[in-house]
Amino acid sequence: MRRTVAAAGRALLVLGAEAALAQSELTEPCRLELTGATTVEWRGLHGRGYDVTSQEQEFETLPVAVRHEGAACEYFIAATPLSSGGEAVLVGAGDRLSWDLRSTPTGPSLVSPDFLGPLAGQLAGRFKAGAGTQPLSLFFTIPPGQFVRGGHYQGEFVLRLFRRDGGAPELLSELPVAAIAAVPSILQVRSDDFTGGSREISIDLGNLNDPAVRAISFDILSNTAVAVDLTSAAGGVLAHQFGGPGVPYRLRLNGAAVPLGGPARERLDMAASDGSRAAVVEISVPSTAGPLPAGRYSDTLTMTFIAES
Repeated sequence: MRRTVAAAGRALLVLGAEAALAQSELTEPCRLELTGATTVEWRGLHGRGYDVTSQEQEFETLPVAVRHEGAACEYFIAATPLSSGGEAVLVGAGDRLSWDLRSTPTGPSLVSPDFLGPLAGQLAGRFKAGAGTQPLSLFFTIPPGQFVRGGHYQGEFVLRLFRRDGGAPELLSELPVAAIAAVPSILQVRSDDFTGGSREISIDLGNLNDPAVRAISFDILSNTAVAVDLTSAAGGVLAHQFGGPGVPYRLRLNGAAVPLGGPARERLDMAASDGSRAAVVEISVPSTAGPLPAGRYSDTLTMTFIAES
């Protein structure tokens, strides 16, 4: 009998302790904390950064977690830009790159200059009483179709965690996040005068006893300054095949004369907002003083387009 009574007494003590613990969890206030990555870097589909020519929507994942202790409560998360006057932009290379942050790839934006964030885009959740953690993945995106100069871009935003209890939301935790993106310089050059992917072309100037003018057009796309190196193998002269006197010719790039006595470098003004520009190379042979010796006259002109990043 004594053993039975002693066992019952111990059982009563354990039950009393469990009841006290449950009551403590109910009366403790809700405590929330937001933790996670403090940097998000835009790598892009191929790991080279933001591609100004791509039209694909891409995302970088930003992992965060909400930690909870105490009574049951509801919460929501919002994002506010800290740099660039509260605008959701990354700044660099004299340009601005817009960005966004979402709770799902197709969900509404979490970003707003307002302290409480966008009403339609708040990321909401809730906890039961007790300790727990909810891991979350946020999706940082730089929308496609932004043609900006090559360089490094950066900005900062803050994630805010609010408790929602029926009254005014209460700010409980903040997580500053730095956002960075590299934009590689690009240079694309094409010409309808070069067919089949060829990098060489022969220009027939006809009978050099008569004045001649020929032009070649290039379409250029670049998000940085572009230079053109021009080198004449014969120093701006059409050389006679048997060593006779040569015939000087003139070269213009977009209307500006280019001296060919030695290697020349000309810079193109990339003023168009979409980075496009036409480069027109004009070759002209002036009138000669008299009949030229019969034969073939030629020169090799090499043009090299350079992205000056």
